[in-house]
Amino acid sequence: MQSPPHDPGSALAIRTQYRQSQSRAARLGLLLGTGHELTRLPLAQMRQRVVQRACAFMAMDHGLLLEWTADDPLRTLASHGSGERLERLASLAHSPSADPQWLECPGSVLPQVLRVPLRTFDGAVSRVLLLGNSVTITAPDNEDIDSLQLLATLLAAHLENHRLLEALQARERTMSELVHRLFSAQEDERKRVAYDLHDGLAQNLAGLHQRLQGFAGRCPSLPPELANELQTILALAKGCVGEGRQLIGGLRPHVLDDFGLYKAVDKEADRLREAGLAVSWDDHSAARLPGAVEIALFRIAQEGINNILKHAQASHARLGLSVSDGQACLRVEDDGRGFALRQPVETNGRCHLGLAAMQERASLLGGQLSCSSAPLGGTRLLIRVPLPAHGEQP
Repeated sequence: MQSPPHDPGSALAIRTQYRQSQSRAARLGLLLGTGHELTRLPLAQMRQRVVQRACAFMAMDHGLLLEWTADDPLRTLASHGSGERLERLASLAHSPSADPQWLECPGSVLPQVLRVPLRTFDGAVSRVLLLGNSVTITAPDNEDIDSLQLLATLLAAHLENHRLLEALQARERTMSELVHRLFSAQEDERKRVAYDLHDGLAQNLAGLHQRLQGFAGRCPSLPPELANELQTILALAKGCVGEGRQLIGGLRPHVLDDFGLYKAVDKEADRLREAGLAVSWDDHSAARLPGAVEIALFRIAQEGINNILKHAQASHARLGLSVSDGQACLRVEDDGRGFALRQPVETNGRCHLGLAAMQERASLLGGQLSCSSAPLGGTRLLIRVPLPAHGEQP
């Protein structure tokens, strides 16, 4: 069988299409490979790989990724190449153009340079990708430059996201530190007020009650109306002494300082018992914990008990405190009316604020608070806090 005659035009067309398909595959490989590495590599390695990929794609032997801010005029994020040629690239960082530029520099150490600005979300330019070649090559076509611009857009978005994430994390650290200081100042103030009340008002109330009792014991028989009035005054004075002690205990429970978390929470649960609720402990540990852990868990338990008294309409509360595997676990639950966890804050604001405060106390110690509740299904709080190793500060 005779082969068809050779057609130089058809062969040239096939070769052209093949080269075009190779170029498209290279562009696609550049974008896909870079997109994969943006999420897989650590930030410093990722920036370096992007510069190397861009150089290889454009067949250029030097590259720079630069950034500038108001405080730092020019900072190198990644580089490929060395010496005087990189200094030459850096000198071309700033330009009024926000579009890619192909620069011809005859007689320079880098006769050809490609400048690709990286835009932020608001369109500003604060980073630039610079590629240079030490020998003259054919200028890239528009598709190659467009591909490199897409790469720059991907890189800019990733760098901007990372910058925003770092700013957010720094802000969260600052907020956590401020909240920690607020809680510490609050505890110090509560302690000071508790001592002042104990040494001042509480002592005066106790003395007044004793004096009244002594007076009533020495007082001659009174008419029934006056005797009843005296007993009412004695009862009122006794009630003031009891309320003063309860107030002092709420501000800074001496039971917590003297006997630890379990005894302090059980003492706080007396308020539930006095309100007619049955209180049971599923498990408890009398082990002493670091002071910061004890006070944080006590305040969380106190808030949980307050919520049961104010909102739950419960008949039974169950408590738990365990220490194992390097962590303390506190549980407060009730069989009350519960609430919808996704209920809007404006309809259940106090409960949500209380949960937020409890969550913040737990997170400051590196712990977690979980809350499960449903209408008519009760509420369950579970707090897990890691315990510091021996000798470490919580």
